[in-house]
Amino acid sequence: MKRVFVLSFVALLLVAAGSSFAQDEKPFFDMVNCAFCKHLMDDPALMPKLAWEHFKFANGLITATTVEDDALMPAYKACCAKMEEAGKQMQTGQMLPMCGMCTQMGALMMKGVKWEQFTTKHGDISLMTSDNPELVKEIHALADRIEVEYKKYEAEEAAKAAAPKSEPKK
Repeated sequence: MKRVFVLSFVALLLVAAGSSFAQDEKPFFDMVNCAFCKHLMDDPALMPKLAWEHFKFANGLITATTVEDDALMPAYKACCAKMEEAGKQMQTGQMLPMCGMCTQMGALMMKGVKWEQFTTKHGDISLMTSDNPELVKEIHALADRIEVEYKKYEAEEAAKAAAPKSEPKK
């Protein structure tokens, strides 16, 4: 069964926040403070078992999110529900913090980019689309940045995991 979400809440936040959300003021990904992304960390086992694939096409971007361990699907669904709840809070005018990626996505939606999300057996598929060639260029630029930033994020996480753990002082 497919579900379609139009994420206008991001656009509402950006209208209310104005220029205070300049992208250099915040990290591109913020798994601690972003009202949306932080829920990816609610279950520590989830994030390492998520795979994202991004496909640029003529009218935008397709993102396929796959949960690589079926036992984690309930955690992923709970994460998505919390993200949806954050969106509902924003629709009421509540100000919530967002990372650079979520801010950029919201800015694109403010410009008229359409967002759709379809639930699959092992995750979901999201589409960001536009018939405006200038907006498609912006969507593609965001896709490129997501790829670069996610590689950095993965490298940082791998370095943290490989770092020697200090023994607690006795």
